[in-house]
Amino acid sequence: MPRGREPANAVAARPRPPCDGESACFRALVLGAAALVLACSGRGDGATSGTQRPAGGRRSNDLSPFSGIGHVGNQVKGMDAMPDYDDEARLLRERVAPRLPEPLPSPRGACVAMLDAARQFYVDTEGEGSQPVAMVDATRERDLAGCLEHTSPAAASCVAVLMAEFEGEFPWLLDQCSRAFPEDDGGAP
Repeated sequence: MPRGREPANAVAARPRPPCDGESACFRALVLGAAALVLACSGRGDGATSGTQRPAGGRRSNDLSPFSGIGHVGNQVKGMDAMPDYDDEARLLRERVAPRLPEPLPSPRGACVAMLDAARQFYVDTEGEGSQPVAMVDATRERDLAGCLEHTSPAAASCVAVLMAEFEGEFPWLLDQCSRAFPEDDGGAP
């Protein structure tokens, strides 16, 4: 039988030649190890993966108080790279407070507006029949009850304003606005 025409079980049964010091297998292994050593060299002693906070901290042209959060590629700095959430909340409050409705809506009105804005955000970004829209619809009553119990009208209004501007997703904005306008200070801007 000509080579290349043998039955599949004969091909599978054919022994492979072992890798020895001069085989292609050994050369590939050595080259792979050398590439790995070269790729991983330079880590430590202040080296980074290329993701760093800009020199001088926050730049004046940053449009969002959330810039600078989430630099996960620089593990060398550890705890020093943690964002200052209190400062971020203060900056968000300063930026959003002038755009909140005056007077603030009732707690129920603010929560309904927040949930409506979240739904519209997901309709605009994901489509009417998408899973995020279905999830917002399915949890609406529970989210409304939770909002009325735990979220200030200013925080809910903050979420509604930022959702309309596509500043982020609902859970993130709810967390940030709740920090900026906590319920214990009345949530007033």
